[in-house]
Amino acid sequence: MNDNFNINPLRRSIIRALAYYDIFSYPLTANEIYYHLGVNHTSPEEIKKELEVLSENQIVYCKRQFYLLSNDDSYILRREKGNELAIKRLQTARRVSAFISRFPFVRGIMLSGSISKGFMEKNSDIDYFIVTHPNRVWFSRLMLMVFKKLFLFNSKKYFCINYFIDSENLEINEKNIFTATELVTLLPTFGKDIYEQFVQKNVWVKDFYPIFPKRETDKVLNRKNGFLKSLFEQMLGKKLGDKFDDFAMELFKKNSKSKYKGIDKEEFNLAFKSTKNVSKHHPRFFQKKVLHEFDTRIKSLEEKLKVSL
Repeated sequence: MNDNFNINPLRRSIIRALAYYDIFSYPLTANEIYYHLGVNHTSPEEIKKELEVLSENQIVYCKRQFYLLSNDDSYILRREKGNELAIKRLQTARRVSAFISRFPFVRGIMLSGSISKGFMEKNSDIDYFIVTHPNRVWFSRLMLMVFKKLFLFNSKKYFCINYFIDSENLEINEKNIFTATELVTLLPTFGKDIYEQFVQKNVWVKDFYPIFPKRETDKVLNRKNGFLKSLFEQMLGKKLGDKFDDFAMELFKKNSKSKYKGIDKEEFNLAFKSTKNVSKHHPRFFQKKVLHEFDTRIKSLEEKLKVSL
């Protein structure tokens, strides 16, 4: 790199976007970089020009249509294989979503995790982000967990249900680059109206990704409640349903506290958020790990480039 090379705000934003996905050894195309920028008032054409300059100065490496911070061809091969597998797994995810949508009190379903970014590895889980009827988060989770244990032998590969919120509490409280990335990439599969409301309630993600477009909803499943679903919801729609939901909430909270003893309280509350309207089960503490790794990479790049990112 030329000692007099200027890393302007747009170039900084490009480097930060690549640094975040470098955590996952995942190169990006020029258009993907454009959508993942933390700044506005630019264009895909301008980004391509800036990427050429960054490549010439060996800050960024260009391999075919991909850009990355590491000069490693294996990243490209890994991504291409993962993209192909994700296309196949997405068909399965849509079928499973259609099945989950028939459960009582389920109002919306979105795919999260790696599949929402168009990438899957052989052992990757398919993660579902589920929106329920108000005050039915825990009852819904219990019913789906019982089904998974009884009929899927507790398999997580195609049925990982780790995040539930209800339709009256759609705003996500943790506001950082990790949650912003997860939210903008959520892929709706059931409940178009719920997805639209979810996007409106989480406009704060624009602070991190002002350009990132809303997901297409032409393939989102929409169906009216069937007879059995409507009947079940009517039976458990009021006090009886409230009692079942409270019971399920306490059951899950006790199980998590017993299973994950000795964990810092703040970390535990973040990974196992358990309120009346939110149920999050992230035992791998992925958010904390990613944020720490991102911070480490940014500091390393700042030392290398002698600039603040």
